[in-house]
Amino acid sequence: MPAPDEWGTVFADDVLATAILDRLLHHCHVISINGPSYRLKDRASLAPNPATMP
Repeated sequence: MPAPDEWGTVFADDVLATAILDRLLHHCHVISINGPSYRLKDRASLAPNPATMP
């Protein structure tokens, strides 16, 4: 997901992106979490190995 300062390029309109973010973030606490995702820790083991596929 892009950072809030990059949303202007996602929507191709800085004014629209600012308005959307203003409404989403009003009265919110923004927490930025860096590092590996706990939800994805076993994902590599669940994906099929392309070397073993026919």
